[in-house]
Amino acid sequence: MTPQDQNYLLKAAITGDIRQMQQASKILAGVAMLLNDHDLDGLKREALIEALWLLSSSLDDRCDWLQEEGLLCIEQ
Repeated sequence: MTPQDQNYLLKAAITGDIRQMQQASKILAGVAMLLNDHDLDGLKREALIEALWLLSSSLDDRCDWLQEEGLLCIEQ
């Protein structure tokens, strides 16, 4: 991979990370708003749980992709 290819890949990764952070922020803000509802019913509770699972899965997928591309090195 050429240095220019690496640069393009890194820029794409950063752009993807920004999008993921924006989506995570919106989901967490929505969850916080719902948790302030004192009349939280079963359907809303299920929606909160599903939103958090989707957020977690999305972030895990992003992390996996960054590791596969060699852009993120972390020990688990």
